[in-house]
Amino acid sequence: MSTSNANREIRAELAVGTVVALLFLGLAFFTIVISGKSFFTNNVFEIEAVLPDAMGLRRNDPVIAKGTTVGTVTEVYFAEDGVHVSAKLEAPVVFYEDYTIRVVATSILGGRQLVLHEGDPAKPRVEDVHTLQGVKSNDLMDDLSGAVSSLRDFLDGPALDDLTSFSENLKNVGNRIENGEGTLGKLLSSDDEVYTNLNATVANLKAITDRLEAGEGTLGKLLSSDDEVYTNLNATVANLRSMTDRLERGEGTLGKLLSSDDEVYTNLNATVANLKAISDRLEAGEGTLGKLLSSDEEVYNNLNGAITDVREIMDDLREANTLSTFTSVLLSGF
Repeated sequence: MSTSNANREIRAELAVGTVVALLFLGLAFFTIVISGKSFFTNNVFEIEAVLPDAMGLRRNDPVIAKGTTVGTVTEVYFAEDGVHVSAKLEAPVVFYEDYTIRVVATSILGGRQLVLHEGDPAKPRVEDVHTLQGVKSNDLMDDLSGAVSSLRDFLDGPALDDLTSFSENLKNVGNRIENGEGTLGKLLSSDDEVYTNLNATVANLKAITDRLEAGEGTLGKLLSSDDEVYTNLNATVANLRSMTDRLERGEGTLGKLLSSDDEVYTNLNATVANLKAISDRLEAGEGTLGKLLSSDEEVYNNLNGAITDVREIMDDLREANTLSTFTSVLLSGF
């Protein structure tokens, strides 16, 4: 074998070896990335929690805190006090008194992750991270099975009869509407009676609005562009304003009565006082009118006697006048 051929074979073997080595390095790199493990950091924090149920959690499943991956599950094993889950964290997660740790399903097809909730920083801090207590998680499949079972029980009970009855009632209502029964049925029927009445009502309303627009009737005049009603109303308001102004100034009799001047009140009060004094005197029988109104009958008897005397005198005068007239007539005949 010549030297040149040997060199070519050596170069070919070196090239193949280099490619194979690169392939192994790439495979190792992607394996590390996919597994989520880090071999180049010393900042690793270990925690351990006891959960009531692991729900299929396995090694290398992700650990989530605040929506980000902070580590991976390193061990899951069963014990008398529950399922122990160990994890390595690449970030220092601080736990407080009201922390929670639970297993959460990533999809209904499988996949789990350990979710950490640190708790309220205002609460006391948890120092021992190797005796953490987890809480039971909700299994999507169990919840779905429970919902289906509850729905089956619901449908197997009286609810199915109620649903059937409701369906029958709905069907009857539809049939009544289709037959034109009821108000809705009449509105949807092919009979034009409702449409005709509605059209007539609209026509009447249009006629009324046309009359209003034309200024007919009292309301039409109020709504018309003619200012006569407005002018009269404005004049009336002006007159009322003038009258109220005069009353406010105390003009006229009513104005004086409504004014703040006490003259009319004083005069009226004095008049009432005088009338009271007169009525008191009448009540006491003072004066001629008082004596006439008193319970004493002396004045009444005297007045009655005087009236009787006057009546007798008048009768005598009438008789004397009649005799004189008769004598004159008799003597005139001679």
